[in-house]
Amino acid sequence: MRKMVFEKFLQEVPQYERFMTLEEIEKEFNKNLKTSVVEKKIIGNTIENKPLYMYELGKGEKTAMIIGVPHSDEPLGSLDLTFFVQWMIAHPEADFFNWRWLIIPVLEQRGMKMNEGWLSNFGSLEYMAKYNFREPTEDQYEWSFPFTYKNYEWTQTRPEANAVKETLRSEKPNLLCGLHHSGFYDTYYYFSHDLPEAYPELRELATNLQLPLSQNAPDVPFGETLTPGFYKMYGLKDYFNYYSKNDPESLLRLRRGACSDEWYQEEIGGFSFNCEVPLFNSLVNRDDKISNRKLKELLQERKAKEQTIIQYCTENLTKLEPSFNVAEPVLLNSLMKHLSTAILSLEHDELRKQLATERNATNFEVFENDIMSDVTNLLLIGQLWHVAKTINQNQKETKITKLIEDLDYKIKTLATTTQIKGKFAPFSIQKLVRMQLGSILIISNILLNDE
Repeated sequence: MRKMVFEKFLQEVPQYERFMTLEEIEKEFNKNLKTSVVEKKIIGNTIENKPLYMYELGKGEKTAMIIGVPHSDEPLGSLDLTFFVQWMIAHPEADFFNWRWLIIPVLEQRGMKMNEGWLSNFGSLEYMAKYNFREPTEDQYEWSFPFTYKNYEWTQTRPEANAVKETLRSEKPNLLCGLHHSGFYDTYYYFSHDLPEAYPELRELATNLQLPLSQNAPDVPFGETLTPGFYKMYGLKDYFNYYSKNDPESLLRLRRGACSDEWYQEEIGGFSFNCEVPLFNSLVNRDDKISNRKLKELLQERKAKEQTIIQYCTENLTKLEPSFNVAEPVLLNSLMKHLSTAILSLEHDELRKQLATERNATNFEVFENDIMSDVTNLLLIGQLWHVAKTINQNQKETKITKLIEDLDYKIKTLATTTQIKGKFAPFSIQKLVRMQLGSILIISNILLNDE
């Protein structure tokens, strides 16, 4: 019976053609208030001092908190939660799957608004590069929770993190899920702890949706595998422990707080997970088999490309400097910080090259250090374009218009070559929504029966 209801739920996910804007999501959620089964609450403020809303539904003994758009360039969760709530209202026989749900459809609202230029063109690397916006790490909701470890302390918490922190503290949910998603890697999970009962069903879901699980944890070098495709959730403490042993100099550049899952585990407990689905599929081989490319040469080529892009961005940023007073300040601040981070990362690239052994790279290492390096460079140029565009809207000058035209050409050229080299094609949004919502249903059902 449960399986039939789950299947009906997933079958009714719409065939989305694009992501919805913040205004559209808010409009859809306001429709839900016409029913008495949804309660709207203000749990705090956004960084722009606007109300941050949470929606409560269901009366189950266990509580789940689900957060959409935890990073501003990850809009998928807003679609997940819009459909989730609307379906629950329309199907009272499902009884909210016997849970009480706390839903935040869009957490990072300011940043999502800045990404709206690519939400209806999500299959285009060019549009994604031009309008992609993500806060620098230390300014993100996800990495600004309070943290104290050894001699390090972080207290610069964003308003959204404060709101979530206080809600977690008062509600003590049994399940926390931030609806993160990746851009270009195979699907993978982060779990707060091992949950063997979930793996077979989640693998079956991924197989049915033709979303292969990643054999590599692409985010950090210290990823702990629970089982292939499933990795242990990490936090700032793991960065400290790893860098202390392997790369002490990186400790000096580590500036951030705890992530939401880390704080939740320390203060509340319960189970937390992320289901990281990709927006793009790549037909490039990304396994651990040995390629015909030397690792040291690959790392040298990566560093050379990054140096070229950093120099290009720095030179053009200098041309824009007289007009910084009319630039969008959040975009400009973000670009400056991302550029500084890119410059610092060159030192790390050099260290990696020096430590690399005389061996051939794996296919995954080629993908990571060649194709994904091009994607990173593309996004950096795109941020510069976005800043120049906001300046040009406020101050029409021939030299700025010409600079935007040059950036346009650079972005289009690199986007085209990267798309061809990476063999990238966008996934169906419907499929990605089904993957994340199916994961929530499978895991919540296991936890419901877990005493």
